[in-house]
Amino acid sequence: MYQASDPETIQSLFKSIATKYDRANAIFSFGLHRTWNRRLIESMRGKRQLLDLCAGTGEIGVGFLRENPHAEAWLLDFCPEMLEVARWKGGPFQERMTLMVADAQKIPLERERVEGVTIAYGIRNIQRPRSCFQEVYRVLKRGGKLGILELTRPHSAFLRLSHGIYLKGVLPLLGKLMTNNGDAYKYLASSIQAFVSPEEVGRELLGTGFSQVEICPLFGGIATLILADKS
Repeated sequence: MYQASDPETIQSLFKSIATKYDRANAIFSFGLHRTWNRRLIESMRGKRQLLDLCAGTGEIGVGFLRENPHAEAWLLDFCPEMLEVARWKGGPFQERMTLMVADAQKIPLERERVEGVTIAYGIRNIQRPRSCFQEVYRVLKRGGKLGILELTRPHSAFLRLSHGIYLKGVLPLLGKLMTNNGDAYKYLASSIQAFVSPEEVGRELLGTGFSQVEICPLFGGIATLILADKS
């Protein structure tokens, strides 16, 4: 049984689907995730150092390096198998990319080391999000930015109903067909529905010391981009 309260089970989940993760995401999101990912990457424009937490297969970290030829990035994830995919994907950027197998609640970087931090589709899988936010605040330089991209519950009743049907009925079935692990996608679907609202995430960020929190719903709230500054 996969549970966010038991990190080893989540690590096992991502290990089981690492090599099929990108292709599955493209199908499950109907390609929308590419637009959402670009919004997150664009929010870090001009940053010279990026820490990408829950980096997975490197879609954000490698995308950032591709768009910022003089920047460097640290890609952190607790699943080595996911980072191996990122290593292959980031081949042309090896000199500017550092992979770290570590816990996002205990970031192995010194204080005020990076200008930007991103977390894409990962904060709901972290056991203690506030501990992660405190660590992000610690490693961010003054004037730095945090960007969180997460799958969320839509705003309208119609979208919420159809979204719920898709998550509960369609996604696990497709997950089983695509990755041979339907239980993994049952967990991922339930984690989206159970996770707190973007507004609550914003309040947590303000409570941690961040300022100027901006909440940007995407595609009716199916995904949300949350931006916060360390001023």
